[in-house]
Amino acid sequence: MVKKHIIITFLVSILSFSVQAQDFPSEYWHMGEVDLNNGTTLKGKLKYSLEEGVESIQILVNGVIKSFGAMNVRSFQILDATTKRERFFYSLPFKQSKGYVKNHFFELLEDGEPYVLFIRERIAEVSETSYDPYWGNNFNTRRRILVYDFYLMDMYAEIRQVDTRKLETMLVYFGKYKDEVAAFIKINKLDYKDREDFLQIVRYYDSLVGAREVTN
Repeated sequence: MVKKHIIITFLVSILSFSVQAQDFPSEYWHMGEVDLNNGTTLKGKLKYSLEEGVESIQILVNGVIKSFGAMNVRSFQILDATTKRERFFYSLPFKQSKGYVKNHFFELLEDGEPYVLFIRERIAEVSETSYDPYWGNNFNTRRRILVYDFYLMDMYAEIRQVDTRKLETMLVYFGKYKDEVAAFIKINKLDYKDREDFLQIVRYYDSLVGAREVTN
């Protein structure tokens, strides 16, 4: 019986490891190109990091790795090695909570009007509780997940991070249309913290504004 439990525990640990050892796009080299502020364009294999403190890109050109921060880059694009989709990033000034402005990399998700939607990805660690039926105990595991932060740029080129802690705080960004946006979320059962669902929400808002402008 003990031997059987050891085997089961070993198999569970393998499965747990496979869940925890996820691959993230920022851990891959992608084919891409970089447009620098000095007008130079570099093409090659590219790797990026959007993490605070280490935000930068690396590009492999002719066997040499070159690194650049957001202050030196105008934009870059990649063919994502994990999804085979083209992704476009821009270096844009963003006002920090303390009031000073600093350039960061933002991925363009929707070039709409009046809102342009950007996102920034980050790797977060979450704790999960599982139940061991053999011993009758709970045990905790930790795993890394990919989290997206959403940013909206208005017609004045001001970028604001969307507060997605609650539905009410998220709806603030849609002003007088927030009730209609809330109904759209409910009818379509959207998760406003999900990348693709939030994209639908912004597109719907942009269509509302566009339709009202045409009728007025």
